[in-house]
Amino acid sequence: MAKGVVIDTMFWGARAEGVAALERELARLRRVQSAHARESVRPIARASVLNLIVYADREEHARRAARSISDLALRHPSRAIVVLADRGQEREHSERRIEMHCQLPVPDGARQVCYEQILVRASGDVDDRLASAVIPLLVPDLPVFLWWTGTPPIGSRSFGDLLRLTDRLIVDSADFARPEVTLPTIARISETAHGRFGLTDLNWTRLTPWREIATAFFDVPSWRLFLDGITGLRVGFAVDMDGRDIHPSQALLFVGWLASRLGWRPLETLAPSEAGGLLFAIARPDGARIMVRVRPRFERGLEEGDVSGIRIQATGETQHAEFVVKRQPDPRHQTATVLLDGERRWERTMPLPSPAIVELIGEELSILGSDRTYEAALGALVELA
Repeated sequence: MAKGVVIDTMFWGARAEGVAALERELARLRRVQSAHARESVRPIARASVLNLIVYADREEHARRAARSISDLALRHPSRAIVVLADRGQEREHSERRIEMHCQLPVPDGARQVCYEQILVRASGDVDDRLASAVIPLLVPDLPVFLWWTGTPPIGSRSFGDLLRLTDRLIVDSADFARPEVTLPTIARISETAHGRFGLTDLNWTRLTPWREIATAFFDVPSWRLFLDGITGLRVGFAVDMDGRDIHPSQALLFVGWLASRLGWRPLETLAPSEAGGLLFAIARPDGARIMVRVRPRFERGLEEGDVSGIRIQATGETQHAEFVVKRQPDPRHQTATVLLDGERRWERTMPLPSPAIVELIGEELSILGSDRTYEAALGALVELA
């Protein structure tokens, strides 16, 4: 372990040398906690309904995950194992080491729920040892959720070994370095799993209001006929002021969702546009060509990668239509507009939910199976890659 690198025991809890020592420390902490609860005449319940493994290679992500797990204790009490991989050292000069810490975080309130949180900190090249360190810590007969922060290292032993323990894999494509490459790879992993584990993406959940409003356009009988006549699709996504951080994951997932729902097939692979972003063609089931543009835009108040607007262009028997959704300057609202032959026929401004990470992960911990719609959207992106 690198000199001077010290784990914050106030945050992560007491250090233990090995699994047996860790379990003894947890038992001691439970006894202390129960004694305090009896003295204060407050009931305490020890509960675990799932195992949650969190993998992070940055302490910032590990701490964020730990805080989210604590906030979810009442709804999803768990045996939480945070794996923090120290990648800040040159592997050939680093010590191979696995360090464990544990604590029993307890939220304030009249009723306390006791759950366990364990930190497994790996230093150096210990890919071949991570799973063997985690397996003894899992509570038997409970489902295992694996929340992988950052870009999954496809092909690495640690990822493969932990994936074999998993009933549900949770990723966040907002953190993917190259989503146009990683998203199709994630799709292939899901396909080869043959239903052995479910797959979800926190970024997909962020897209829910955009998918809902796009669907609502074509629930109107007089506008439904345009669904088969789409000729163009533009999806804008936010970038920083310099335009250097390009994270089009949400935009690509939206394109993949429409393609999978409407039976579109690729004519061209994803290609960079001269104006930035991506520009490519897709074919409708009748063979007509649809031009798709995924365009970066600087928008104040938005996180890099957030969808900033969509525009669907379509032709009916006698009219041309545009279905537009844009974020308002207040990013918590969006305005949906329908134009027929350039004339505004309908417009509405509505709230745009922006759930925090704790809300997103809480929703996913309620689901054990697969999200077939998400997997279909990924499948459409595989064909484009």
